[in-house]
Amino acid sequence: MTIYLNNLLKKILPDWIYMKLVGRWDNVGLRRYATNTLWALFSRITSIIVAFFVTIYLVRYLGPENYGQLSYAISFVGLFSIIASLGIDNILYRDLIKYPEKRNAYLGSAFILKLLAGFSATALTMIMAFILSEDDVSRAIILMLSATFIFNAFNVISYEFQADVAQKYMTIITLIVVLTLNILKLMVIFIGEGILYIGIILLFEAVLYATLLIYIHLQHYGSMLAWYFDKGIAIGLLKDSWPFIFIAAFTTVYVRIDQVMLKPLVDSTAVGLYDAAVRIAEVWLFVPAIIVSTLFPAIVNARAVGLSEYRKRLIILAAFMVFLGVLIALPLSLLAEPLMVLLYGPAFVSSAAVFAIYVWAGVWASLDVVARYFLIAENRRVLIFVSSFATAVLNILLNLYLIPKYGIVGAAWSTFISYTLLALPFILIVRLKNLRETETP
Repeated sequence: MTIYLNNLLKKILPDWIYMKLVGRWDNVGLRRYATNTLWALFSRITSIIVAFFVTIYLVRYLGPENYGQLSYAISFVGLFSIIASLGIDNILYRDLIKYPEKRNAYLGSAFILKLLAGFSATALTMIMAFILSEDDVSRAIILMLSATFIFNAFNVISYEFQADVAQKYMTIITLIVVLTLNILKLMVIFIGEGILYIGIILLFEAVLYATLLIYIHLQHYGSMLAWYFDKGIAIGLLKDSWPFIFIAAFTTVYVRIDQVMLKPLVDSTAVGLYDAAVRIAEVWLFVPAIIVSTLFPAIVNARAVGLSEYRKRLIILAAFMVFLGVLIALPLSLLAEPLMVLLYGPAFVSSAAVFAIYVWAGVWASLDVVARYFLIAENRRVLIFVSSFATAVLNILLNLYLIPKYGIVGAAWSTFISYTLLALPFILIVRLKNLRETETP
């Protein structure tokens, strides 16, 4: 498979990109990382395809109101997910590679931190559900889903496999979970049950994933009892991750807040119509992430050539992401109404207006992928923080103003407008570097 991919990339990539990325393809280590990436890509694409068709079937079955209650509950719980994750995942992955001799200490410390955070997030979500959610069905689903935070602590196991470049085991687990869960969803539809059963299935997803992770760890690394908590390591993980905690929190807010605000400002049906459009509009966004993560090492390596070459390649990549976004958004927005009716049925025809607007937000989102990689490479965490914070705040304010006036269309415009801020740091830094280079004698 890697040989085929090598030949394919050699044909389709420019020479400078090919030499930077795959010029030493015969290297055993490179082949190992390439195979690992292919496993991850296979898992992602398969999961998206399976979930895409089952979700369409589920949405058609539930209808706008019931699907809206389910979407609201999922988005409500999602707002508290950052508390459970603590933003330490990337830091843990980095340190497992950097300090392999301290692996048990890092895994044990991260697990305890995430377990305590999971219990805290579960308790807080339950309390806020009783305060803010007046709908008994949505509240029941929220209470069920809040327990997933506890089981998610076992996700630290996946980073041990990733650190060992053994993604295929995580791929197998992911595929088992995806197939099992979607089969169960189809069974719920077949027997004619409602959204409470879907809530139970979503809770079971976290339980099944944790169970499979524990099993695979026992098979390859032995008992988790070898892990232990180290106070110094725990403090170090939290210290290094705190910027990512806030960045992830703001990102979660501007991604989830539309669905959460629509229900109290309009109703459950509005949430269902809106979320149905968003799911289709966002289905392609994994493509920019894959392209940028693959090509960005070549962009960074251009620093050795010079700042001008580095900036040129960076701008070319950003321009290509915008071109790709427009290429996808233009035909989809023109076909919005027949597409929504074809996928979801006549009951979701009102989703077309949302889809036609929201799909253009993907242009900014794809450019944001480049901006994030660029800012991380430049160590501009403050700008990532500010842009994420500003986007979240602007989205909330626009929702408060536009949703009462224009309903779900107002929510879509709120997202599109606020997402323009995601690319602003990239534009400002590129301009700033140009000024510096021009003024330097």
